[in-house]
Amino acid sequence: MAQQQMAWPRQDEARQWKEPEGDDPRTLYQMLMVSVDQFADMDCFGFIPAPGMPRIHMTYREFGELTTSVAKGLRDIGIEKGDRIALIVDNSVEWAATAFGANALGAGYTAMYTHQHAKDWAFILEDSTPKAVLVANTEVLDKMVAELNDDAWPSSGVILLGDDEPNELPPEGVKVHRWKEFVAAGRNADDLAEIADDHSALSTLIYTSGTTGNPKGVILSNWNTISNVLCVQGVFELYPGDKNAAFLPWAHSFGSTFDLHWMIRMGVHINLISDLTKIADECIEIKPSALLAVPRVWSKFYDRVNSQFQASPVKRLLSKKAKKHAAKRIAKAGVECDSVPPNGFFDKFYDKILWSKVRARFGGNIRFCMSGAAALSPEVAGFVQMVGFSCYEGYGLTETSPLVSANGWMGKGGSRLNSVGKPVNGVTITIDKDAWDDPEAPDEGEVIVYGPNVMGGYWNLPEATAKVMTDDGGFRTGDLGKMVDGYLSITGRVKSQFKLENGKYVSPAPLEENLKLSPLVEQAVLDGRNSANTYLIVHPNLRGLRTELGKAGINAPNSDDDLCNDSAVKQWLLAHLAKNNMIAPKWKRYEVARNIILDPVEWSVDNDMMTPSLKVKLRNLLAHHEGAIKEI
Repeated sequence: MAQQQMAWPRQDEARQWKEPEGDDPRTLYQMLMVSVDQFADMDCFGFIPAPGMPRIHMTYREFGELTTSVAKGLRDIGIEKGDRIALIVDNSVEWAATAFGANALGAGYTAMYTHQHAKDWAFILEDSTPKAVLVANTEVLDKMVAELNDDAWPSSGVILLGDDEPNELPPEGVKVHRWKEFVAAGRNADDLAEIADDHSALSTLIYTSGTTGNPKGVILSNWNTISNVLCVQGVFELYPGDKNAAFLPWAHSFGSTFDLHWMIRMGVHINLISDLTKIADECIEIKPSALLAVPRVWSKFYDRVNSQFQASPVKRLLSKKAKKHAAKRIAKAGVECDSVPPNGFFDKFYDKILWSKVRARFGGNIRFCMSGAAALSPEVAGFVQMVGFSCYEGYGLTETSPLVSANGWMGKGGSRLNSVGKPVNGVTITIDKDAWDDPEAPDEGEVIVYGPNVMGGYWNLPEATAKVMTDDGGFRTGDLGKMVDGYLSITGRVKSQFKLENGKYVSPAPLEENLKLSPLVEQAVLDGRNSANTYLIVHPNLRGLRTELGKAGINAPNSDDDLCNDSAVKQWLLAHLAKNNMIAPKWKRYEVARNIILDPVEWSVDNDMMTPSLKVKLRNLLAHHEGAIKEI
C-alpha cells in the first residue's frame, strides 16, 4: 500500500514570518483557490440539509465555483475593497462561501452566533458598520427588525437563507436578497476584474466574549490567520481526503482557523455536525481522522465512559485492568499526549474488548484530537491517551489568531502534560514577572506574545489597544503562566486570581476545570476574594445528584429549587467534592471550599450568565447570588 503524503510539507523553521514568501497564499481566498485546483474532484464539505435527510457532499471544485459566484454577487450589490459584511449564520457551506467570497473582494467579515441576544447583534452591527449581512432564517431577521435602529441597517441589504418568505421587513430602502436568487445572479454575472492580493488587509473582525462589558472587535488580517495555518501544515497527520467532524463555531477563532481554514489547506473533507447532542452518533457515520473540541467535550466524554465502566462489577474489573495495562504501556514508551499502540497479549486483549469499542464510538479512525479555548485537565488528557487517541492541547486567544503554542507540533515524543507545549514557529513568548507578586510562585507572570499572529488592534478602540500592546509589539494576554524547558504552562488569569484574607493567592480556573470532572457537577465557579475561605457556586447534575443522595440515604426534595436550597444536600455534596475532587496536590488546603451555593438553573446565553463562546459572566453570576454570598 502506497504511503500517504500530506498536501504540504512542514515549514522550514528558519524561514521569516513577517510576510508571505514563495508560494505562500497571500489571502484566504487565494488559499482556497489553490486547494480547489489541487483537490478539485475530492469532497470538500459534507452536510445534512435538513433533519431526517441523508448527508450530501460538495467537491472542492463545486465549493470554489459557489464562492466565486457569491463574490460576484457581493460585488454587484456594492461590496468593495475595504468594506465589511456580517454573518449571523451557523456553520454551513453558505457561511464559508460568503466569508471567502468577501475575502476575494478585499472585504472583511464579522461573524456572530445565531443564539446571541439581538441586542448583541445590534451593538456589533453598529460598531463594525457592515454593508451587507447574511442571516440564517426569518427568525433571525424578525429579531433584527425588532432591535435595530433604522440607521444601523447595512446599506447593501440583507441576504436571507432558506425558502421562507420574510415575516418582518427591514426599513424602506434596505433590500432583502434571497440566497438562491442572489447566487444565481452571481453565477451569471461578469467575472471579477481583479482578486484582492493584500496579505495585511482585514480578513475578519472577531468580537470577544464581553464577559466584563461590551465585546471588542479584534482586527485580524489575512496574514494573521494564514501564518497560523502554515505553521502547522505538514505537522499533524492530515492527508488529502481525510474527514473531520466540524462542530466548533466558526464565529470563534479556534473554529474558523483550524476547523475550517486549516482543513481547506490540507484537502480535508469537512463534515458539519448537524446536532451537537449527537456528536458521537454522527462521528460513527463520518469516521473522522481528526477531532477538534473544547475541554467541555472531552470532560463529558471522560465522565460518560467512566460512568459506563462503573455500570456493573464485571465492567469495573475489566476497566481497572485495562487502565492498568494502558498506563504501564504508556509509561514504558515514555511519551505524553501521543497514543501508544497496545503491546503484549493482555494489553492487546483489553484493547480489543474495551478501548477499541470506545474508539468505535467516534468512528474508529481518529489519529489525533486537539483541545483548545480553555484549560484541559491533565487527568482527562491522560485518559484520552489511554483510549488510544493522541490528545494535544493548544493555547491561544482571539487576539493571536488564535494559536500561540501547542503540544503535538514538535513531533512524536515531544509533548508534555501539564503544559500547552512549545510556541509554534514564528511566535515568541516572554513572561512579565512584574505583573504578578505571589511569593509562592516567583517564576510566574503575565504571558506576552510576539509574532505574525498578533492582532492589528481593537476596532475603534485605540485606548483599549494601547493597554494590551507593549511598546515593542507584544500582546499582553492577561494570562498567568511560566516557561519550563521551553514549554509554556498556563496557571490562571491575572484578573480572575484573587487573594484571601490570609494573603494567599487562589487561581480558580484550573481548580474549576478539576471540579467539572465530577459527574455531579455541570458548571462550577470558585470565589472568595477578600474572604477568609473560598466558596463554590455549582449548577449540579440534578438527576445524578438525586441518585447519589438516594444511595446515601438522604431525602431529596421533589422540586429542583428546594433540592438546591436544602442544607443537608449542600453539606453532603460539599463533603463529596472535598473527598473526591478537591484533593492534594492539585488543591492546597486554603483553596478547598468551605461553603457551597447550588443553582438549579443552567447558566446560559439566554439568562445572561454565559457569553456566546460559553465563558461564565462572573459579574452577573455573583450579582445573581449576592444574597447567598452575603450569608456565607
